[in-house]
Amino acid sequence: MAPNAELRNRKKAALAGDKAANADAAADEATRPRVDSVKNLKGHEVVIENTIYDLTDFKHPGGDSVLLFGGNDVTVQYKMIHPYHTTKHLEKMRAVGKINDGDVQRDYVFDTPFEREIKREVFKIVRRGREFGTWGYFARAFTYIGIMAALQYLWVTVGPSWTLALFLGMSQASIGLNVQHDANHGAASKKPWVNDLLGFGADFIGGSKWLWMEQHWTHHAYTNHASKDPDSFSAEPMMAFNDYPLDHPNRKLWHRAQGFLFPPLLSFYW
Repeated sequence: MAPNAELRNRKKAALAGDKAANADAAADEATRPRVDSVKNLKGHEVVIENTIYDLTDFKHPGGDSVLLFGGNDVTVQYKMIHPYHTTKHLEKMRAVGKINDGDVQRDYVFDTPFEREIKREVFKIVRRGREFGTWGYFARAFTYIGIMAALQYLWVTVGPSWTLALFLGMSQASIGLNVQHDANHGAASKKPWVNDLLGFGADFIGGSKWLWMEQHWTHHAYTNHASKDPDSFSAEPMMAFNDYPLDHPNRKLWHRAQGFLFPPLLSFYW
């Protein structure tokens, strides 16, 4: 045997053993259930009821707008927009881990008797399969769009006037409160491209479809929450929509007259 051959063989064996150990450790790491924090979520991941889901290959029936909420715990938003929720819905997405129990914050308790009663009463009015826009909705939507297009044409060809500005503002409000609102809730049609097309009515009147969805969906998830509903504090300090204590610093002197200030200030909304 060559000099030091036995030593070299021992080193090779030790190196092979280290590689095998590392490979085993990597395999264990790959198969070990992932437990993580919300702040470490990737842009294509969401949390629903403590479970992390990967949306990369998920074909969402409502289109790609669901990716707008990537990187967040969307339990409340999910429950809000899926009144017929069952576990079968979640099985369509790939679960990749769990969230630390200490990282979970609960704002609501779901499936309470009150919630079930509310759903029963709503379902009496909005029947299953009739949640989307009717022919009447689309007739109104295209009427509002046509009126605004005609007014815009007059504004350019005839020239601006106070009367034209008044009617143009009313037509913009009609699109904002009806056309883009329902479409960006995914309620105009089962077809995502229809909702996307009509949803860009927000941009047509000077807003932004994507910013509106971020803010308004959050508003519906935390309606009138003093710190989580952006609509409850976005008008401050001009107006206050929260019932703050009388000595709260967010209360201003002019808020006493905001009932009179509301109409002219609202004209700056869009």
